Amino acid sequence: MSNVVIAEFRDSGDRFVEIAKSISSEKLHKSPQNDEWSPANIIHHMADAEAHFYIRYLRVLTENLPTTEFFDENVYPELLQYEKRDVHASIALIESIRASSISLFNNFSEEDWQRKGITSDGKEFVLIALIKKARSHITDHANQLSAALLAV
Repeated sequence: MSNVVIAEFRDSGDRFVEIAKSISSEKLHKSPQNDEWSPANIIHHMADAEAHFYIRYLRVLTENLPTTEFFDENVYPELLQYEKRDVHASIALIESIRASSISLFNNFSEEDWQRKGITSDGKEFVLIALIKKARSHITDHANQLSAALLAV
């Protein structure tokens, strides 16, 4: 089962990066609609989210029942100045974090997959569930990125 999870995690990241790298510079900063994120914002969001997920993996692996905090994705674009950030650097960050994550996962013992953390609202989770959540998260944003490209 762990090999399947790793393969799905890898494939979901590869799909997102492939879509992100295919975007022309003319479309990167165009929003499909006024209240929707541009492709560049989606890419920066994923880079930031991947960094958060990676820190959560490390904490669950090295601490006893760590509490993992959520971040407010709505304030990131303005406060982290997404419009000024380098999209290629964010893509490279996603690729790097994904590669490091897979390297970590490939060395997990069966016990590592079942290590636990606690969400900020007090719910326990196992590490494999967090990894599956990261896989679903990037898949959802790959779909969002594809839809945004069709709309701009």
